[in-house]
Amino acid sequence: MELVMKILYVVFEALLGGHVLSATTVAREMKSRGHSVMIAGKRGRMTPEIEESMPFFDVEIPVFHKRRQTYFTWSSFAAVWRLRKIIRNEKIEIVHAFDARSYVHGYLASLLEDVTILCTLCGGVDPYYNLPLARKIIVFSEEQKKRMTETWKWSSESIEVIRTRLDLQKIQDQSISIASENLLSYGVDPNRPLLMMITRFDALQIRGIYSLLDAIDQLRTRFVLQMVFIGGGDASDDGARRMAKSINEKYGEQTVVIINAIKDAFRFLRHATIVLGVGRSAFEGMAHAKPTIIIGHEGYAGTVSAVEVDELAYYNFSGRNRKMSAGPDLLAEKISQLLADEKMRKEVGSFAMEYVMRELDVRKGALRIEETYHQVRKKEIGKFARWFSFIKCILPVIIDNGLHRPKSFIKSLVNRQPKVVPINR
Repeated sequence: MELVMKILYVVFEALLGGHVLSATTVAREMKSRGHSVMIAGKRGRMTPEIEESMPFFDVEIPVFHKRRQTYFTWSSFAAVWRLRKIIRNEKIEIVHAFDARSYVHGYLASLLEDVTILCTLCGGVDPYYNLPLARKIIVFSEEQKKRMTETWKWSSESIEVIRTRLDLQKIQDQSISIASENLLSYGVDPNRPLLMMITRFDALQIRGIYSLLDAIDQLRTRFVLQMVFIGGGDASDDGARRMAKSINEKYGEQTVVIINAIKDAFRFLRHATIVLGVGRSAFEGMAHAKPTIIIGHEGYAGTVSAVEVDELAYYNFSGRNRKMSAGPDLLAEKISQLLADEKMRKEVGSFAMEYVMRELDVRKGALRIEETYHQVRKKEIGKFARWFSFIKCILPVIIDNGLHRPKSFIKSLVNRQPKVVPINR
């Protein structure tokens, strides 16, 4: 290892979500390698866990401008000044932001304090605006790299595809797994074939979840299984709940179980027959050598196997490789094939675990991240170029924020229904 560094990781909020788990996992690994690490962001459900192993600084990074998501608002200056104070007081040498919004705020703070910054884009189709110039940006997939090079015209050499972000040793630690006998307290029957999915019932996933529930209704006529959703119990969407209730009433028992979001939800997956999900939730199933099916917005997107893994990985195991709805019939067929063939389940699960160990284990990939830190510090971009890039990138955000209110007003006028005055007869 080269010189020890003081590193500040920035997230917009310490949510119980993938990008925060990724940032925390990388930070812990860098700490184990001797670096001094800390995390900044708005306090959230992950904050107490983060504080067990490193300092956490509360920074209120704004998300909305007049109920519209944005990258920068007038409130952002307070967040920038707070980040700037942390950088100065803690003698931070490198700032690593784990989403585009945090990067924009961290960029100005690091620019004012003259320290190095880089960003990891964690998934989805972010960024929605171009980002200020850095020597390197880390992405999780070739899809994101293509977006940065083709849409925003970044050079290919400045985009590093590094998938590494899982603490596989922790995920595979059976001593923290939920015991079979404790599954019953959650309504889960360990004696049935168990399909498990860690997910929120949000807009990005809900269509795929509807398709999955339709498939479960079909499968239940052939298999006495249970579908277990972990995290869906906190959702505001009632459609999936109603579908689950209808299926349970139809078969007179708990075919669909919905559990609230809990810490270390991966502990359930050791008991799964098949794991379904996207991104991190899929990886956690793969780490348990479970046959894993990717379900995106359009439903079935593929099974993690030697034949399909390259296409799935290109899109960060998000399901975006499926451009049109797959429908529940195909999903039911794929699940049925795995349920009926134990040998296939073992082969697919073994491949999935081998892949995740090779590509996503943070211990194996930490050296690449560390090398990237040293590269950006040794070859920093000039201050004038950074200022010019920041101003150029922030102007479209400010213009969009300024136009939001008049555009919303005009839209409300266009959509306003004429008042109907009743005719007295």
